[in-house]
Amino acid sequence: MSDNDDQLGMIPGRACAARRFADALLRSGGDTQVTVRISDPSSGDTNSQLGLEPPSAEDLQISPALVKALPPTEDGKRRIEAVISATSLKAIAKNYGVEDIPAWLLVAQGVLYYGHLMRIDTVTVDRFFGTDCLYHLTATE
Repeated sequence: MSDNDDQLGMIPGRACAARRFADALLRSGGDTQVTVRISDPSSGDTNSQLGLEPPSAEDLQISPALVKALPPTEDGKRRIEAVISATSLKAIAKNYGVEDIPAWLLVAQGVLYYGHLMRIDTVTVDRFFGTDCLYHLTATE
C-alpha cells in the first residue's frame, strides 16, 4: 500500500484506517506533545568537527503522543515510555530525508521530559496491515 492513500478525497485502505485509529487513540489520551532533540549536521568548520564546539541541536515537537512513567532502573534513574504517532513522525522524518526512523531516533540526543533530557534506549514499532502505526520510545535519565 502506498503512502498516497493518506490524501484527502481518496478511499482509505485498511492501513490508512489503522493509522487513523492509532492517532485517534493517542488524541483521546490527552493529545500530548513529545519533544525529541536531534543533532544538526556538522557545519563543516574545524571547531565543530574536532568537538571544540558542542553540536547544535533542534527540538522537534511531535503530536499526538502519550508519555507514561515506567518503574525506575535498579540504580534509581527515572524511565519513561513515549508512544508517538507514526503519521506525524513520518512527516517530520521526510523533511530531514530520513528513511529508517527507528535508527534516526536512536541517534537523537534524547527526549525532553519536564526539562530533563532523557537518552532514548529502545525504539519499537507497532505495525498493522503492513504499515507503521505507532513508535514506542523507552528513555532513561
